[in-house]
Amino acid sequence: MIKVKNTVVALPTRANGHWTFAEQMGGEEYVGFIYVIVDTVLHRYYLGKKLYRGFGTANKGKESNWKKYVSSSKLLGDIFSYRPKEEFLFICLEQYKTKGTLSYAETWSLCHVEAPTKTAWYNKLIEKVSWNVKEEISERHKKRLKAINEGFYYDT
Repeated sequence: MIKVKNTVVALPTRANGHWTFAEQMGGEEYVGFIYVIVDTVLHRYYLGKKLYRGFGTANKGKESNWKKYVSSSKLLGDIFSYRPKEEFLFICLEQYKTKGTLSYAETWSLCHVEAPTKTAWYNKLIEKVSWNVKEEISERHKKRLKAINEGFYYDT
C-alpha cells in the first residue's frame, strides 16, 4: 500500500508488471487499457492508452511490452531518465475489448479532466491534436450541457 494525497493505493499483486489493477490484465478478450501515471512528488498526472498486442503486419498478435511500458510521452521519458520509477504510481483505469472503444475512452477521459487546461496534467495533446486553449470550459457551459444530457432544455 502507498499513500498519495491522503488516498491509499494498493500496490500490484498480480502478474501485471508495475500496473496497479484489481484484476489480472491482458486477457485475450481485451485489446488494451487506459492508464494514469501519478507523479507522487510533483502531484501531476499523465493519462494514456496501451495495446496488449500488436496489430501491424510485422507484429500482429505478438504481445507488446505492456508490463514494463511507462509512456510514449517524450516529456515523461525525459523525467524517467533522471528520476526513480518508485516516485510514480502506474494505475490501470480499465481494460477495453476494441481499439475504437480504447481510443474513445482515452479521449473522453482527457476531455473529462480538461487536461489541456490544467497544470496538474502532463497531457497537452488529445489524440495527437493540440488546440490553442487559453481558458477553461465555463461553469455555465458545463451546467447547461449537464442539464441537456439529463433531459432538460434551455430556450435561450
